[in-house]
Amino acid sequence: MPRRAATRPATPLARRPSRHPAADETAAGGESHPPDEAVFAVGGLLRTVQQVHDRLWQELVPGGYTSPQFAVLHRLRMRPDIDQRTLGEGLSLDKATVADLVARMDQAGLIGRERAAGDAGRYTLRLTGTGRAVFTGLAPWVAQVQLRLTAALGPQDTGRFLRLMQTVTSVIPGAWTPTTPALVLIGLPADPAHNPGYLVRVAQQRHTRYWADAVGTRLTAPQQGVLHRLAREPGIDQTTLAERVALPKAPAGEIVKRLTARGEVQRTPDPHDGRRKLLTLTSKGFNVLYEVMPAAREVQRRLTQDLTADERDELLALLGRLSKA
Repeated sequence: MPRRAATRPATPLARRPSRHPAADETAAGGESHPPDEAVFAVGGLLRTVQQVHDRLWQELVPGGYTSPQFAVLHRLRMRPDIDQRTLGEGLSLDKATVADLVARMDQAGLIGRERAAGDAGRYTLRLTGTGRAVFTGLAPWVAQVQLRLTAALGPQDTGRFLRLMQTVTSVIPGAWTPTTPALVLIGLPADPAHNPGYLVRVAQQRHTRYWADAVGTRLTAPQQGVLHRLAREPGIDQTTLAERVALPKAPAGEIVKRLTARGEVQRTPDPHDGRRKLLTLTSKGFNVLYEVMPAAREVQRRLTQDLTADERDELLALLGRLSKA
């Protein structure tokens, strides 16, 4: 199958006319004072580690199967004859995403659906022979993705990382119990609570949801990352910017294009290379960045509210090491 591009909510961010003094300093050519890195660190590192996981997946896993598709195969291999709702809860995916996955994988002959006994409106799911063969062929490669992702940590720190991420995501070890003999494979635990890639995805989904609650549609987290990086490193080019914010060149270019159109970023020719454009924040861009600071802090607070301050710092350090994999 081909790949396909997966507490109390805060008040959405409103547009405010107030300006931060740094915006005026920047406009006047003075020294700027961008927000502290820690305000955005968790979300940015989670996004980067998710991208590392996706890169490893593309490098190692054959056949064009996606991580969510394999997760469906894995769950149904461990617990056949569950319904679609139970599958979605086990994968931490919304109803629409699970329905689309199940429909496409059913059409591809990887899973089968049968009406549940005594409930004509409910279908149970299980792997077909083809689905079982595909799972068996992919499993060793998927295990390598998880092992490569955490290779920089070592066994002890990996265990610590998993425990911290279980707290962040509220994924409880032992909540997903296999009903068939588990496939014993180093790097591919039967319990998703011990799967680093799964925990990173669930945490990233939470961050995205919290960001929408707090900031709304005014500014996306990747756009904020670009503004923040340019506040800290004014005058870098687009290639350098993409590297700094851990985004592929094309998506980074689209973000810069949109922010430039909104008057929040400006491009100027490099005096030493006329073909190269240098990027800086405008006073408007700096003002927008400071407007989102309270909301960004609320996102981080919600995401890490069950961690102590020391645990949060430890998680940041571990995510930072994983982001360089």
